[in-house]
Amino acid sequence: MQNFLDLSKGAKILLAACAIVVLAEGGYLFFLQTHVRTLRSTCQYVIAKWEKAEPDSASAKEKYAGPVAAVKFDGKFPEAKNFTSAITKAAAGGANFSGHYAVAEWGCGTSCQDHAVVDVQTGEIVAFGIPSEAGLSFNAGSSLLMTNPKGNFAKLVDLEKSPFSDQVYWFNVPREYYVLEEVNGKASVSRLCIESAYDGQIN
Repeated sequence: MQNFLDLSKGAKILLAACAIVVLAEGGYLFFLQTHVRTLRSTCQYVIAKWEKAEPDSASAKEKYAGPVAAVKFDGKFPEAKNFTSAITKAAAGGANFSGHYAVAEWGCGTSCQDHAVVDVQTGEIVAFGIPSEAGLSFNAGSSLLMTNPKGNFAKLVDLEKSPFSDQVYWFNVPREYYVLEEVNGKASVSRLCIESAYDGQIN
């Protein structure tokens, strides 16, 4: 303290200015750190909140093993008629998603897949047009469906060896989480969360 008092007026002003800059920088860095931490939150938090809020939908499902109904192509997704072979074949294979549903997949170009979800008990198509670039992840015991899972994404493209234009494309590929929910006997599939398929950050 005595050393500071012995300094000239100009030196004191300079030290005070430096202190203000340090404090300002510190505050800015704190803002950056907290903001980046927020950006690094992933969909896992959202999924956990959904599981708590909707325990019936999130609970484990028993796989249906009964007779399979014929697919109804006259429902709310008329465009599904253009993919009757893929959807019919998937339904005939039995339930593989959320208890008594089947997921159908067909190609729509390079690194492009499209999907539909069929109730194998009733034949109703409950979702159509779920897109992906690297496939899906789902199972018969869960009502959660993920597009472009990390394992598939890593196998599909090696970004380090790709041209920059390809890297930009793949950096912007989303990973989407969908949930199938049944309310009053009606099933619907809705998107729960979306993040970057490359690094899992929320966009």
